[in-house]
Parts: sequence; C-alpha cells; structure tokens
Amino acid sequence: MWRLLFLALAISLSLNALGNQDTEILIQQSYEQTTAGNLDDALVTLQQAAQEAPDSSLVRTRLGGIRVLRKEYSKGIKDFQQAIMLDQKNTSAFIGMAVAYLHMGQYNLAQAALEEAGKLDPTKKPEISKVQAWIEQRTSKAAISTH
Repeated sequence: MWRLLFLALAISLSLNALGNQDTEILIQQSYEQTTAGNLDDALVTLQQAAQEAPDSSLVRTRLGGIRVLRKEYSKGIKDFQQAIMLDQKNTSAFIGMAVAYLHMGQYNLAQAALEEAGKLDPTKKPEISKVQAWIEQRTSKAAISTH
C-alpha cells in the first residue's frame, strides 16, 4: 500500500515542470541521489534548489517527499504545507502530506489530505479510495479493540 502511494507521488511529481533550468538540474540530481539511496545528499540538493527557487511548489513537494523517506514526518508536513501555500492545486503535496500523516498515525488528517487530493485530481480518486478504505479498516479495528 505504501509503495502504491509513493509511486503515485513520484508519477505525479514527474509530470510537473519548472522554468528555472538550474533548479531543474538540481531536482534531477536529487532524484538520482534518491534512487541511489543517498537521501542525505538528496536533501542537501533540494535545500539548495529551495534557496534558488523559494517560490517553487514542486521543490517544496520534493523536499517534503525526501523528508518522509528520511522519516522526518513533521518536517515533511511543513514542506508539503508550504508547497500547498504556493500552489493550492498541488495534488502531489496533499498526497505526500497524507503519507506523512499516515506514518504518524494521524488517520483523520491523512483522510482529509486524501479527500482534498481526490477533489483536485479525480483521475487519482480510484487509488486514493483504496488508501482511504485501508485507513477506515484500520481505524475501525482500533475502535473495536478498545471496546
């Protein structure tokens, strides 16, 4: 299930475009570092990209994604929130934020982020619905076990 979310996030992120050539190079470099498992280097590269393009929602979304991969969920959520402030229609940022909330066990917030992502991009609704169903199953099991 987690792989599915990360795959959806990666595909969605790869469809976005940036105008700044240097920033694009840094984003590509961070992608290569990430796929090679060099998350520390990817983080530094994306932080540099964020300095060069402070108004880039894509850079903030990618930065949030790296933070989630590094298990820095609260920092990732802040990056995703910044991405959304820069572009309120950034579906990928809502999905990334949902993943971070899921890892933190904050299922209601994850559901809300996924709901917004589904509204923004109805083509992702089938995959989002699967994750929402998993969350509902998980939360209903937890409610049953507490009674």
